[in-house]
Amino acid sequence: MNHPTIQRAVELDDPKLAKDALQEIEVLLRASSDQEEKLYLLFSRANCYEILGNFEEARVHLALALRERPDESSKTTFDFMQALFCQREEKYAEALERFTNVLTVHSEELKRTETRLLYEDIQTRRAFLSVTLRKFQDAIPLLRETLSFELSKELRSDVFASLGLCHLELKEYEPSRHSFLQSLELGLTNDWNWQGHFYLGIAYYYTNMLREAKREFGQCEELATVHPLPIIDVYGWLSSTCKGLGEVSEAARYAGLSKCN
Repeated sequence: MNHPTIQRAVELDDPKLAKDALQEIEVLLRASSDQEEKLYLLFSRANCYEILGNFEEARVHLALALRERPDESSKTTFDFMQALFCQREEKYAEALERFTNVLTVHSEELKRTETRLLYEDIQTRRAFLSVTLRKFQDAIPLLRETLSFELSKELRSDVFASLGLCHLELKEYEPSRHSFLQSLELGLTNDWNWQGHFYLGIAYYYTNMLREAKREFGQCEELATVHPLPIIDVYGWLSSTCKGLGEVSEAARYAGLSKCN
């Protein structure tokens, strides 16, 4: 099956392409007599409605796809997409529960070579959802498993940053520092632009690397001119760090700034 418009709409998560894909899907469904192609088109139609944010319509067409061929493969895809819809609707706890349920209910199906990428997608989503839900202890092994997958440079950077945050929240400062440094080496993504420096500064501070901590907090101070960030907290950390370094006047200046903002 070669349907580039549909494939690109789903891969790029693009609403404009999704609208074009829906028109193409309707034409193809009327002409298709191949069950495999028809099933692909039905699931893709549900996917396109989800991209457009029309979850009610997406679920209607998802049910139609399952009705077309209710075998184990289709049931796995159905349950995965139901979990995906919850994630897109920001029902994060339900999404995590559903993704975990897919692994349990469809464990044999997910052992197949053909479903390996689906398994990796589920585990990656479970990892990030666990971080979002502040289940840091649960997230760490999932994030470490995710690092064994073939990831883009950007996604790998986000995984390391998330791992750094988990360790930081659990007061495991050395592994936190190591993880954030890995993320910085790969290049922080927009989601972590200032947070990566801020959290790395905290990890440095608690591992008694005060010069390095000051450098990271100073980077946050510079980024505050272009990014909305908690500058009062930055000044507070700069004051504490300078105090630890014996830079009394600098510590006092930053303490004053933290009270003025």
